[in-house]
Amino acid sequence: MISETQYIEKDPAEKQQFYWVGLFYFLTKTCIDLCGEKGEAAARHGVRDYGQARGVRMRGITDSLGLPANLISMSEHYDLMNDPRFDPSKIKTELSEESDKMIYTCCPDADMWGCLPDGHKIGFIFCEEVHHRIYGGYDPAMQVNLCETLTNGGDCCRFYIYCRKCNQKPYPLAPYQLQSWDDFEGNLIASIHTIFGLMLIHMGKAILEDLDEKTLKEAIYRFGFHRGERMRELHRRESIPFTLTNFLEQGDIFLDPRYKMEKTKTMDTICLHIIRDPLAEMFDTYDAWNVGNIYYETIYNALLNGYGIPFKVNTTSTDHFNKIMFLKTQEK
Repeated sequence: MISETQYIEKDPAEKQQFYWVGLFYFLTKTCIDLCGEKGEAAARHGVRDYGQARGVRMRGITDSLGLPANLISMSEHYDLMNDPRFDPSKIKTELSEESDKMIYTCCPDADMWGCLPDGHKIGFIFCEEVHHRIYGGYDPAMQVNLCETLTNGGDCCRFYIYCRKCNQKPYPLAPYQLQSWDDFEGNLIASIHTIFGLMLIHMGKAILEDLDEKTLKEAIYRFGFHRGERMRELHRRESIPFTLTNFLEQGDIFLDPRYKMEKTKTMDTICLHIIRDPLAEMFDTYDAWNVGNIYYETIYNALLNGYGIPFKVNTTSTDHFNKIMFLKTQEK
């Protein structure tokens, strides 16, 4: 249950930030709960693949623009726009082509993990694994020194990153082909939602490969149920009635402005015809419909159950980019 004093995000970008922070927590925690060390290994495998994919994508983009492969090029084309809680006054940076020194004295991701059981322990797995792969995916010569983080008991996150020209070697990558979902650039909420999609895809694939479908379903259900609980508690605080309409319109489900849909409504049913779903476009790009189908089959019912209203969800797909979701009252 959600504490009455726990901070719950209201700003859309902050809500969207919880998407990937919460997803990582529940994917990793569930793997460990159900499968022990083997589960932790699977989660680490997934977050490394996720980081590597992000780094490779950024390198492909800067190469296609004819830019030199260095830390300035990477910084100027970084793929994640942080939510407003990353206070610039609490971040110190010294950036050059060959080095990037960053000190963060606040991190909303660590704060969000800290509100969950074993949250900092789980969050540190992310910190320990992902940064090496993001920067190493951009260029194998990059060195990431991260000796202190807010998730391992430090009073700051201290990054010292180096990319010495003398250590760089040819790094042939296939030319990057822009995808339909690459239009997130420049939009804060869409940027964060895209990061969520990449995490879901790469960690989901690793869990299916190293563990099983049951574990992935359970992890997605726990994530969705907790999000539903958070949504209900926020609506309680703001005196918003617990209805299906408010669940859809005042919740956190379709924050990304790239979603396009048509809605029809009867007394006990709301039907959404999703005309554009950027997450589905990503499943198509990464041939990840094994993960995508599990996600769609699980997430909406989990959200509704956590929110606590008597509806169930049926989903159908006409193709990879058009889905119809039927939300009906449960039979008594």
